[in-house]
Amino acid sequence: MTNPRTLVPTHVSGNGGELASELNSRAYFAQSCQDGVYDHKQYLALYLLGKRMEYTTDMSDLGCGCNAAFYLTSMHQNSHKSECSDYYCDANNVCGESCAEIDIQEGNKFSWHSTLHSKWDRFGVGKGVGGGGADWSGSRDWSTSEYGPGATCIDTSKPFQVEVAFPADSHCQLVGMEITLSQKARSDCKLKVAVDNYWGMPELSKALAAGMTPIVSYWNSDDMLWMDGKGADGQGPCARDRPDECGKRTKFSNFSVAAIPGTACKAKLTYQQPAEPDLLVTDAPEARTKTITTPTTTMLKASTVTNAMPITTTTTTTLLASAGIADRGVGSFEVPIGVVGTLGFLAGALSVSIVVVVMGYIRSRQSQKMQRTLPSSNSLVSMADRKSVV
Repeated sequence: MTNPRTLVPTHVSGNGGELASELNSRAYFAQSCQDGVYDHKQYLALYLLGKRMEYTTDMSDLGCGCNAAFYLTSMHQNSHKSECSDYYCDANNVCGESCAEIDIQEGNKFSWHSTLHSKWDRFGVGKGVGGGGADWSGSRDWSTSEYGPGATCIDTSKPFQVEVAFPADSHCQLVGMEITLSQKARSDCKLKVAVDNYWGMPELSKALAAGMTPIVSYWNSDDMLWMDGKGADGQGPCARDRPDECGKRTKFSNFSVAAIPGTACKAKLTYQQPAEPDLLVTDAPEARTKTITTPTTTMLKASTVTNAMPITTTTTTTLLASAGIADRGVGSFEVPIGVVGTLGFLAGALSVSIVVVVMGYIRSRQSQKMQRTLPSSNSLVSMADRKSVV
C-alpha cells in the first residue's frame, strides 16, 4: 500500500471561479483556516434541501482509470480527528470515521456516477453510465453513444454543465437527488437521472439539514473498472484502465446555488459567518487573471485576487469567494463585488461571503467492490493511496 506524505495543490482562479484539482489531490470547502491546524468547525456547512446547485466540469483529459469527484460529507459535524488528523469522514470509513456521503459526480470522459450513501453504506444507490465486473454490470441509465468523447448529447471532450437538485417535501424531508447534464453547444439535449427510493433517505435528510461540506478530488488507479469498465453485459466503455494517461488536472467552475422554484423547504444557504478579510482588491487590472497559491508543510491554501465589478441580480446573493458559489434568495439589488485574499470575504449591499479555503493533499478512492483500507497516521498531511495490497 502506498502512503505518500506530500501535498498536492488545488488551485483556485478568479477567472470565472475556476477550481483546478491536480492529480491525486483532495480539497475541502471552508470558511477560514489556520496554517498547521485542522478544525472541523471551519469546514463549510451548506444547507441544500430544496435547492439546486449548478457548476461546470471539464474532464476532457480524463480517460479510463481517472476519477474526478465532487461530493458532500458531514465533515463540519465530525468532531473526531480521524486517522488522517483532519476530521475527514465518508461512507467508506477511509480515515477511520464514517459519515453520510452524497456523490454528485464521480467520473471521467467515458463514465459518470451519482450516488447516495448513508453513514454505513459504502456501496450506496447510484445511477449514471459505465462500470462493472466479470459477473455484474454498473449503471446503464445512459449509453456510451450519448455520453462520451464526440457523443450525440454530452461531448465530454469539451466542458459541460451539471445541475444537482435536492427536492424536499413540505416537512423538508429529502425526496431524492436529481442530476441534469447539459452542454451549451447542444441546448436541445440533456441527460437526466433521479436517485430516489433509497432506504437511507431519512438519514441524508438530517445530514443535509445540518449542512454538508463540499469536497473535490481527482485520483487515478489501475483498478477503476467498477466505475468505467465494460461489465458483464459488455456495454461499458473501458476494457482496461490506463492511469498513467490521466491528465495533470481536472477543472470545476461557475458554481451557483438557487432555490428550487416552488419549494416549500426554505432556509439560508449557510448560517456560518464570514472570515475577516486580510486583503481587498477593488480595481487592479492585473488581478483579473492572477492566481495565488501558498503551499506549506501541513496545508495548502488557495486564494484569488480579481477585479471588482457590479453584478445585477434579481435575488439576494451570497457568494463564496474562491469557488464563486452564489446563493440566490429573495429580493433584488445590485451587489458590488470585491474578491479578497486567503482568509477574506466578498462584501456588498445586503451581501456577505464565505471564504472558500482549499486544503489540498493526497487522496484516492478504491473500488466499490473491494474493502478499502488505510493505516493509522498522525501526520496532518498524510493520506493513503487506498490501493489494495497485492
